[in-house]
Amino acid sequence: MRQLNVRHPLLHDIARCLLDLFPSNADVSEVGPELAPSLFVSWRTSGVANHPGNVAWGVHYRFDPQLLKSGTELTREACDLARERVREMSRHLRFDYADPQATSLFIVDVPRAVFEA
Repeated sequence: MRQLNVRHPLLHDIARCLLDLFPSNADVSEVGPELAPSLFVSWRTSGVANHPGNVAWGVHYRFDPQLLKSGTELTREACDLARERVREMSRHLRFDYADPQATSLFIVDVPRAVFEA
């Protein structure tokens, strides 16, 4: 299993759940201030500069800071459900590796409702 640079327990669980949606060389890190951490998944495709394929890619997952503070209070079922919901939110992301003008950074805002049963 690849190393995750994530300290927050809930974010760590969510990151593990998302790993298979991204290339095996993707880095998964916790970013942002300690009071409002986010997940950032990034990777680079190979290729020649200014040609299709030579692009840095990333997905920034932003979470409600108040929710993350109470993350330890969530039940196991709520955590499992939240992981699956964030995973579902990620399935719509499309990375067009052949287009040099493609969007290469996506931001996914994860609302509080994702963590509610």
